[in-house]
Amino acid sequence: MLTVPERFTPLPLVEQALPIVAMFAGLVGHGRLARYRVAMLRELAVLPRARLPIRAIHDSVPWMEQSSVTRLVRDLRGAGLLAYDSRGEWYQLTREARVVAAVCGALTTSGVDYTRIIKILAATMRLADAMNAPAQVAYATFLSAIAVLEFDHDELRRLLDDYSDESLLEAARMAETHVEDMRSLLDEQADMFARFHGDAQFLDHDQRAHHMIASLGRLAAEVISSLSMRAGMRMRGTLRVTREDLRDMTARSDAEALAALVSDSAQAPVFVPAPDTVAAFTALDEYLSRERRRPPPPPEPTDLPLDAADAPQADPADSVARALEELVAAGDIGLHEWVVCGTWEGAVGRMIDAVEAWSRYGPPGDNSMLVEFDTRRDLCDIGERGVGWFSLTVLRKPAGQPPRDAG
Repeated sequence: MLTVPERFTPLPLVEQALPIVAMFAGLVGHGRLARYRVAMLRELAVLPRARLPIRAIHDSVPWMEQSSVTRLVRDLRGAGLLAYDSRGEWYQLTREARVVAAVCGALTTSGVDYTRIIKILAATMRLADAMNAPAQVAYATFLSAIAVLEFDHDELRRLLDDYSDESLLEAARMAETHVEDMRSLLDEQADMFARFHGDAQFLDHDQRAHHMIASLGRLAAEVISSLSMRAGMRMRGTLRVTREDLRDMTARSDAEALAALVSDSAQAPVFVPAPDTVAAFTALDEYLSRERRRPPPPPEPTDLPLDAADAPQADPADSVARALEELVAAGDIGLHEWVVCGTWEGAVGRMIDAVEAWSRYGPPGDNSMLVEFDTRRDLCDIGERGVGWFSLTVLRKPAGQPPRDAG
């Protein structure tokens, strides 16, 4: 049972990965056929044809009997790695199958080289980004890489206490490799890490990573320098090697042998390549001989025409509201008596304006229009100007209200 809601656990991210992880389980499965399934999947992934009839699959695996190939095809189809089209009678690798085949190819090794562990973790971060996985997946891998540096630091401290020179030198050189790989990881994933700059917890882990890079790198360098100095002192005290011996050994050894002696600890000297003076002066001469073109002068100033602003037009709804207030000031009146006059187009326009005035200034609006609309169920028989019938709406002035402000 969970002690917190599931959304606060890694379970939602794990659930997203289960479909592809299940394909690995279906590919490997149980029994002795696992390696045959993996080998056959890799053979099919490199074929130039995308749609494969069963005969083409048999031909692509000539080192296995056809009946065994058919059985393995059935297993891959059951694991969701092969899709089958019954109409065309051909098979096709699913997109997930190509990823599974590539990952199986990358894992073709007898074990994980601890020296390259951070490079491997960085590669999984790039794979997660290519698969458009949630950013938290790469974030978790970053924390795992920091844990590798912290383990290296603790291991160096333990070996220092044990005075184990050989193991200590090996661990120090491995730690140096991990530090360089961690620097590369931070550079490669800078865009991804930028998404978490607003997360205070990530900033703490980022500081933790840079602190481990600095402290582990410094400790590894000190260990290598100390052991190299101790080895030199031991060599001078027991073998009594002089400068003449070193000169003679250097003269008798070839460049490759000498490079192998110092390849792990020596650093290339800082140098500046000699400049090509002929090329430099040629470029300078080309630059000085260029024709300097002056920009064209700006155009002469001209007066811009200024048009007078259009006179403001009266608001039709406001004009209708005032007109209706003036009508009801003289007494009650039917709305049809004001609407139905003039042309048909004019009547339609007055009706639209009356509805707009009632919506804006009547009860639905600010209720500032001093006109009451008394709508009744009766119909008025008009019979003129294209109007047959009109719903009866009586307009009257509300009692006890001051006149409306015309402005």
